[in-house]
Amino acid sequence: MSASANGENVSVVWMEDAMFRDMAEAVSEEHEFQCLIYSDTEYAFVTVLFTGMPVMSIEGEMGQQGTRIAVFDPVLSLNGGYQAEESAAYYNIRGNASRRFEKLGYRVEFFYDDGSEGRDISLLGMRSDNDWQLKAMYSDRSKLRDKLSIELWNEIASLTETQADDGCRMEYLELIINGEYAGLYGLVEPTDYKSLGLDKTRDLIYKVGADEWPDDELFAESEAEQSFTCGGVSIRQAGKTYYDGIWTPFQTFWDSGYEMDSEEDLETLYSCIDRQNFIAFQLYYNVIAGMDNRFKNIIYSTVMGADGSYVIRRIPWDQNYSWGDDFETGEDKSIKNILYNPELATRWLNEEVFRNMLEYDESLPEDMLEVWKVWRGSFLKEDIWIDYARDQMDYLTFSGAFARDSRRWPDSENVEGTEEIEEFMNTRFSWLDEYLEELAQ
Repeated sequence: MSASANGENVSVVWMEDAMFRDMAEAVSEEHEFQCLIYSDTEYAFVTVLFTGMPVMSIEGEMGQQGTRIAVFDPVLSLNGGYQAEESAAYYNIRGNASRRFEKLGYRVEFFYDDGSEGRDISLLGMRSDNDWQLKAMYSDRSKLRDKLSIELWNEIASLTETQADDGCRMEYLELIINGEYAGLYGLVEPTDYKSLGLDKTRDLIYKVGADEWPDDELFAESEAEQSFTCGGVSIRQAGKTYYDGIWTPFQTFWDSGYEMDSEEDLETLYSCIDRQNFIAFQLYYNVIAGMDNRFKNIIYSTVMGADGSYVIRRIPWDQNYSWGDDFETGEDKSIKNILYNPELATRWLNEEVFRNMLEYDESLPEDMLEVWKVWRGSFLKEDIWIDYARDQMDYLTFSGAFARDSRRWPDSENVEGTEEIEEFMNTRFSWLDEYLEELAQ
């Protein structure tokens, strides 16, 4: 067979190997094949390992132009065949939290070869776009929790009549950077004006990415400085020009929701939020026990009306502390240490706004129970999500990617198998059945 190496045509001869008769086993066992690559003047013996998962290769310096990215997809291509894409690109570290871990997350942007921006490419069966995120999943020991959480929210969002609460999509790949294996990653579509069907010249996206709460003083400072950041909250700019009042929708939501102390505040809150969306978010947050989604890691999709009104909806992101995983506690605790906490399966979790809503809205428990029963009668069944978790774990392990990531990042303390997640689901769903029934009485 023939191939190309460094732009030169070469020939390839595979050494005889009985494992060619069972490639599925060869992939799962990480079997190494040998081949001879030669040209008219040179030859080399090469070791080849096949993966059962898409691969992204990045060649270039982080934060610098001139990077090339190639994506090889033998699994998920929309065309049903082997997809290979190559493009000029730019990549950098994604998120402040990522910097605290040895395994970094990245943001990737594709360019045309002439250096112009906006080259949209469809990857791994997902949408066509020029802007992508690579989740390192370092603190997700099973590498399943983000995937499960994303798919669950997408099920919930599919029941609504608006695109403005849609979540992202994520697919797995293996990453190689400048010839060095970087591990198992999640390639994620960004949640942005495009994915939410928002008008980026009119609508707004507020993103809460840190635990620093805003207040009147910080809102005033942001207005005075014409800043797109206020405390731990930022506005997705997408080419926006700052204007007076750009913080008004979020500040009104904040003052009436987080600072609620009367029924009048509740009325103000309900005049600017989608109440059903907030119910869905609270139930979802409790299903997964999203310990890092109580205040931060929330996107506020804000649809602005021509009359100055607006509707705010909540969308989750970065749900790695979920499905029973919790922060380590104690004097020697470390942000890197994630522990399975079975007690989360029988604990109702409240965040501030919803706690206030429950205090002043007497009909809320019954409405929550009504939504919950719809979910439990359709997509939210233990066997559905346990089967899905098992299928995804099989994909990670049989592809060989899980074992390679575990060797590359031993401090991540990967846990192969779905036992913890299954235990959590089997306890959590039925406990919530009882809790919500009692709450509505």
